Amino acid sequence: MNTSVKITVLVDTESFDENLAKEHGFSAWIETEGRHILFDTGQTGGMLENAKRLGIDLKKADTLVLSHGHFDHTGQIPQFLELNDKAEIYCCYDLGITRYSCKIGTDPRSIGMPEASREALSTISQSRIHEIGTPRYLTNRVGMTGPVPRHSMFEDTGGPFFLDDHRRVDDLIEDDQSMWFETDKGLLILLGCCHAGLVNTVEYIKAISGIDKIHGIIGGMHLVNADEKRLQYTFDSMKSWNPDILVPCHCTGQVPVARMIEAIGSDIVTWGCSGYTVEA
Repeated sequence: MNTSVKITVLVDTESFDENLAKEHGFSAWIETEGRHILFDTGQTGGMLENAKRLGIDLKKADTLVLSHGHFDHTGQIPQFLELNDKAEIYCCYDLGITRYSCKIGTDPRSIGMPEASREALSTISQSRIHEIGTPRYLTNRVGMTGPVPRHSMFEDTGGPFFLDDHRRVDDLIEDDQSMWFETDKGLLILLGCCHAGLVNTVEYIKAISGIDKIHGIIGGMHLVNADEKRLQYTFDSMKSWNPDILVPCHCTGQVPVARMIEAIGSDIVTWGCSGYTVEA
C-alpha cells in the first residue's frame, strides 16, 4: 500500500498571500503516515511566523531533514530546537563546513550555516543527529537521497560556490539531498535547492525507488544561472518524465520559471510560494 502525503511550503522567496511572510529561504512541512517532518528551516523568522498563521505546530515534528548547509535553509535551527527537543535530525556529511559565494566583481560572501545554528546542533544529544552517506528510508515509502551522484554533463551546482574566499577550491555542495514520497499517483519529490542538478536527482530517485512515474516535483531547482543548453536539457527531461505537477520554488529563478511554463504548460507548472500546499 502506497502512502498519502501533504506538503506545505512554510516559507519561500515568494508569497502571494499578504498575510504570509516571504524571505530568501525555504522550508516545508510534511504530514504523512502519522509522521510530521520539517524540511529545512529557512533563513530568518518567516518559517516560525507562517507556521503560526497556518496552524502548524512545529513541536509535533518527529523529524528534521536538512537539504544542505546553506544559510537560507539552516538559519532557524536554534529557534526550532528551542521549540522541539525530540525531533531526529537527518543531514549529509559536511553540512556545517565553511563555504562562500565568490561572484566576479563583488567581495566573497560567506553563505554557510550560521554559527548560531552550528552551536545549537552541537549542544543537543548527538544521538539525535544522523549523518547519511547513502539513501535512507524514513518509512517504507518515504526516502532521503543522501548525496546524489553527478552524471549529467549539462548540470552544475548553479553558482560560483567555493570552500575558500580566494576562489581556489570549488564547493561541489556534496551534502545536497532531496526527499521522495511513494504515492498512489507516483513519486512526489521535494527539493531544497537541488545543487546536485534536477535531472541527476530525479533519475537517482527513480533508480533507488524502482518507480518511473513522476507525479510531482516541488522545491528549489536552482536554474537561476542556467544557460540555454541546461534549460533546454532540463525541460526536455521534464517532458520525458510526464509529471502531473511541477512547482518550482525559491532559487529556480523568475525567467527560468517563465520559460518552464512556456515549454511545459501552465496546467502543469505552478509557481511555488509561502503557504502553497500539495497533496497526493
